[in-house]
Amino acid sequence: MKVEKLSSKQGSVSLKIILDKKEWDAALDKAAAKLSEQEKIEGFRAGKAPLQVVMAKVGEARVLSVAIEDAINLHYPTAVKETDIKPVALPKVAVDKASPNDPLEFTAEVAVLPEVALGDYTKIKVKKVVDPVEETQVDKVLEDMRKRAAEFNEVERPLKKGDWAEIDFAGTIEGKPFEGGASKNHPLIVGDGMFIPGFEEGMEGMKAGEDKDVEVTFPADYHKQDLAGKKAMFNIKLHKVKAVNYPDIDDAFAKKMSRFETLQEFRDDVRKFITEQNEQRADEKAKEEAILALAKQAKVDIPKELVDQELNAMVHDLKHQVEHQKMDFEEYLKRGGVQNEEGLKSQWREQAEQRVRAGLALDAFKKAEGITATEDEIKEEIQKLKTMYPQDADKIEEEYGKPVSRDRLKNVIASRKAIDRLLEVATA
Repeated sequence: MKVEKLSSKQGSVSLKIILDKKEWDAALDKAAAKLSEQEKIEGFRAGKAPLQVVMAKVGEARVLSVAIEDAINLHYPTAVKETDIKPVALPKVAVDKASPNDPLEFTAEVAVLPEVALGDYTKIKVKKVVDPVEETQVDKVLEDMRKRAAEFNEVERPLKKGDWAEIDFAGTIEGKPFEGGASKNHPLIVGDGMFIPGFEEGMEGMKAGEDKDVEVTFPADYHKQDLAGKKAMFNIKLHKVKAVNYPDIDDAFAKKMSRFETLQEFRDDVRKFITEQNEQRADEKAKEEAILALAKQAKVDIPKELVDQELNAMVHDLKHQVEHQKMDFEEYLKRGGVQNEEGLKSQWREQAEQRVRAGLALDAFKKAEGITATEDEIKEEIQKLKTMYPQDADKIEEEYGKPVSRDRLKNVIASRKAIDRLLEVATA
């Protein structure tokens, strides 16, 4: 096979590929065998009829068509490897010559990874700002734990703010039920504000076994646009009332809820945990700023194909989230003011392009710094996954035994290391 790089224009490369006679004869014979398995040819076993006989039976054009397709699928990847190009999409193929006696010649034009000019990335500077821990944050964590440690005692008295209640409710708007407006044996704590304004307040004073109609108005900014700003009537039936008894936040509480003996030790540990969270958030924010700065100064012509791939991935992720919430995707889009998937892609195209630019810039930075993942790091990452998901340990081992999956994991690890290195440079 002969491969010639005809041209390299903005974002794409054209390859001229010419098979030698031996390679073309092999492609023709393979096509003949394939077609003679599909077509019954008298006097020959399936798949064993000679090329000339198959041509006479099904026609030269059909044999050539199958041979061309198989030959391109076989030899194009080899040509890509020989020329060391990095395709980002399927090629556009034009057959220049092909006959039973003339070896196949074809031209493949393909979008490739573009060259990236990074500029002087050592001049990128970002500040890592860690928020200080406020004592009110520690108080909130302890208060949340206190609520989770509450005891519930059923009482026979009117419902009041702070009580736990079990209710049935059914809502109507202009006398008609609406989606999501009804529930049975629904638990809530009155005053927590989990329902729309007026609902929980309207329950106060009820006794177990009573029912009551409560009128409320959905907020103007309610997340379901078809309900926003509308008045609704809820029929509420109260089944149970429980007084909620919260423990005191003291040394006994600390002993029960932690490994510490005193409340002060417990508070110090909570403060340490919040500090670590703030450190992590500051780290992530600084990394994002550094990557954005790297991408902004990078000079690169981004192929449309890469942006389209990123858009498809973004839409796919959103679909998965929406389906997980058991919502119809088209309905979800319309509620958000988007007519269809293409409209969403149009809105997101600029964001997708920014993501692609950042990814290309980071890859170039990785090469410039000579960053890669070692075999030990790959093994360590696989072991972490197996520890996190012990029930799938065999599947994980099998998956990352495949070269494609292992290369993908290697790239993920290297990218992670590159981001850490970029942060070092940007905060030095």
